[in-house]
Amino acid sequence: RIHTMSKFSIEAKVGVFVIIGIIILGYMSMKVGKLSLSRESGYDVSVEFDSATGLAVDVPVEIAGVEVGRVRSISLKDGKAVVVLRIRPDIKIFGDAKAIIRSRGILGDKYIALNPGSPGEVPLKTGDRIAKTEPSSDMDTLMSSLQDVASDIKSLSGSLSKVLGGEEGESSVRNIVQNLKEMVETLNKTVQKNQNNIDTMISNLTGFSETLKSAGDVDPKDIQGIVKNLSSASAKMDEMMNGVNRIVSQINEGKGSLGKLIKEEEAIKNLNATLASLREISDKINQGKGTIGKLINEDAAAKDLNATLASIKDISDKINRGEGSIGKLVHDEETVDKINSTLTGINDFLQKQEMFKTFVDYRGEYLFDSDNVKSYISLRIQPKEDKYYLIQVVDDPEGKKTTTRITRNIDGKFSEEERVEIEEDEFKFSAQIAKRYYDLTLRGGLFESTGGIGVDYHLFNDRLTLSLEAFDFGSDDNPHLKFIANFSPLKHLYITSGFDRFISDEGRESFFLGAGIRFADEDIKTLISTVPFPKN
Repeated sequence: RIHTMSKFSIEAKVGVFVIIGIIILGYMSMKVGKLSLSRESGYDVSVEFDSATGLAVDVPVEIAGVEVGRVRSISLKDGKAVVVLRIRPDIKIFGDAKAIIRSRGILGDKYIALNPGSPGEVPLKTGDRIAKTEPSSDMDTLMSSLQDVASDIKSLSGSLSKVLGGEEGESSVRNIVQNLKEMVETLNKTVQKNQNNIDTMISNLTGFSETLKSAGDVDPKDIQGIVKNLSSASAKMDEMMNGVNRIVSQINEGKGSLGKLIKEEEAIKNLNATLASLREISDKINQGKGTIGKLINEDAAAKDLNATLASIKDISDKINRGEGSIGKLVHDEETVDKINSTLTGINDFLQKQEMFKTFVDYRGEYLFDSDNVKSYISLRIQPKEDKYYLIQVVDDPEGKKTTTRITRNIDGKFSEEERVEIEEDEFKFSAQIAKRYYDLTLRGGLFESTGGIGVDYHLFNDRLTLSLEAFDFGSDDNPHLKFIANFSPLKHLYITSGFDRFISDEGRESFFLGAGIRFADEDIKTLISTVPFPKN
């Protein structure tokens, strides 16, 4: 056998370069995800929501816009969503704290907003529950509000039609306007007659004093009776004065409406301003200014009001007959059903957009047997939580092996010669579809440019994944079997290890160890938005 295989002399340098690149990418992932090595420290509290639609594990928990923790898990209990929050140990929340599900903009991600409560309450600790919650607004709530508004509009239009419809309604409005006019005229006459009333009151007091003077000429017995009556009245006056004194004391202390009126200058100013406004309004009404003044003093204004009321009645009749857009909205159930169906479709579309995710992944594996580094660049498109598509480019240092058999005839003797050619560092491609069932994921498709299958088992909330892949069934060697264990200590960084080609009969089996970094679509958008671009 002739082996046309060359050996790189700089494998160690390439390995060092890959390790440095992984360290740099790990640092970038921690900057993007705001991670730290103490991410798992803190204490857990739970909160129950009627609905946790759009909320995902590991989303931020914020107080006043500052991240103080993460969502650790979401589960179902007695028909409600139970959300466990991991809070930083230096953050305290108290017994009357409140949790709210909010979103960043209309199509933004959901997160938990906390009101930490009053410092006087008992601080919460691990295992405690936040009792106060506030539901998030969604399209269903908006639809319910719109239906209530439509019902109110329909009731209002019916009431207006009953009150203002026909000659009886127009007559009622005319009577109201006439009563207002008479009331204003009476008020004006009363103000003008105040001086005469005062003169009359003074005259009455003068006559009363003369009567008292003439009472001194009556019989002394009558006077004694009057004195007794006065004594009894005096006692009652004392009681009344005591009550008056209590009222005056409360007024002096600023209690009650009258006390506030006397003690607070602002209340006096507001009262004076109100009286001045009333006087100004009365003058304008008397002068025929303003809408009410014109209604009282001008027949044309009354005609305009009648015309306006007639127009309102005409609109109300059209709505009751189901004419126009509002009429159809109120009376046509088909139109309302179409609107409900459209809004439901929009809501379903928004929920699907929230579930659609994209991940970019790089993984490097150091093969101990061949002293080489095998690299993977992956794009995972996940339209649902239990389904995803994987596209992958593999830089395989082992390359592609091609075996050629040559038969030679030398002096009538035949001999066979086998030529093996290996193209090192060949790029291979993978294209797979995966379906998840609880903690088990099945994969199938193209594995490193050959057909194959794979199975993944997830543990510890997907932080540890054990995988087995089988592909390349048509090679001269045994099928390519690979065992992989991936552990994620941080959100974006994971460690990989395992055994490759462990049933090879050509001695190509190898233990490997490496690391990888993974970014979601929102992390990539955040990273791009923080990159400083040069300005002209």
